[in-house]
Amino acid sequence: MTESIQAIDQLFLAVVQAQDGDLVETLLEQEGFVFGRLPSTGGFLRERSVTFLIGCGLEKVPTVKSLLLSAARKRVTYISTPLENAPLPFPIPAETMIGGVTLFTLDLDHYEEF
Repeated sequence: MTESIQAIDQLFLAVVQAQDGDLVETLLEQEGFVFGRLPSTGGFLRERSVTFLIGCGLEKVPTVKSLLLSAARKRVTYISTPLENAPLPFPIPAETMIGGVTLFTLDLDHYEEF
């Protein structure tokens, strides 16, 4: 079995919500990208996330970005915040935006596959 060797010049670290993880994975597989999937948890809201490590050549950078933007969308959610100066802690739902993509791009000088 012969595999075509791709030049990997960029490494993307893409953090998406867990709800979007399966769709992102399916689209990456369909486009033939080299990637790894890691479960992660968000800091502020403690939301479940998925971190993708995606390797690609320079010519495929716009494709990766558009794929991620189409698959991972922002959502409105509500979190409970306590009412200040109240005698009893009475939570009030506050609207906040979650989701989308947090994307880090790294230039690769060298990599090895074992």
